[in-house]
Amino acid sequence: MITENVWEARRKRAWPSDRWGMLTCRAAWDDAPGVRTFLLTPTEGSRIAHNPGQYMTFRIETAGGISERCYTIASSAARNGGIEITVKHQPDGAASGALHETLKVGAEIKAFGPSGQFTPIPFEGKKFALIAAGSGVTPLLSILRTAADCGIALDCVFVHVTRDETTAIAADEIPVLHRKMPLLVSHTLPSQGPHATRLDPEVLSLLIPDLADRNIMCCGPDAFMAMVYDAAMGAGVPPANYLQESFTFADVADVEDAATDAPLRRITFAKTGVTFDCPEGMNILRAAKDAGVPMPSSCSKGECGSCKTFKHSGEVNMTNAGGIRQREMDRGFILPCTSRPLTDIILDR
Repeated sequence: MITENVWEARRKRAWPSDRWGMLTCRAAWDDAPGVRTFLLTPTEGSRIAHNPGQYMTFRIETAGGISERCYTIASSAARNGGIEITVKHQPDGAASGALHETLKVGAEIKAFGPSGQFTPIPFEGKKFALIAAGSGVTPLLSILRTAADCGIALDCVFVHVTRDETTAIAADEIPVLHRKMPLLVSHTLPSQGPHATRLDPEVLSLLIPDLADRNIMCCGPDAFMAMVYDAAMGAGVPPANYLQESFTFADVADVEDAATDAPLRRITFAKTGVTFDCPEGMNILRAAKDAGVPMPSSCSKGECGSCKTFKHSGEVNMTNAGGIRQREMDRGFILPCTSRPLTDIILDR
């Protein structure tokens, strides 16, 4: 029985972001065809502190077993009463299908995080271009909602490519955000139907003539983000002013196993004291999953940067598919999903 006064506003203790915890679904509603939003609160009554644009990792029971998937926190970071995730039911998505079918009001789900570097906080200034396709809009909605709740006079051009007007997530909310943020300019571009518009570098330059002067944040399918990146670089956007987030997911189990006779290296998390062994030739993320140690992850291919972690000591062999910048590597950050240890490793977790 719930005995707490649900109307009582108080400062709750912080949700621990470095270990798994339980969330309870308090409400669920459809935002667009095949798209549902879930309001989740910590079962033990804490609050989830996060930056706009971050995500959480969820353990989801599917017909094929337990899957771990990352979903963006779509709600405002200024909220104290819980988080919202907005999930599109993918045609072949066992995890998204399970959430739509089983995450009802009162149901519980395990979560880890918040995690992720896709956030406007590192950028200087308040001029932004937020560009998304499909359900990639969710982290950008978190940014807009947070700015509105905090009274930030955000100078922002918001571009959302969607299949048609009926599939645009949170379409009814955009006029409200306009009233709260007078400097907001928004464009919803349907890719199908009589008013279809294909977003390409030429159209992007027409929609955002001062693209080079803005901080660019982009989320969507890989080909879409590649086009936006090329257009931004062609317009003269400094690479440091461009940030993108992938929302393609892969199972760590798809990664090739290391040789059975490979030397073992000890991986240590400095903050929590957790240790586990990782064979040379196996990536650290895979070894952590095999050892039952939670680590945030998304693409598992070095593309998205979701697992990015600071390395205190040790040497790794790391490949990079765009998920980490050279200046971050120079500072000591690695991608555990594509890092194979050459020595014992200490990570900042």
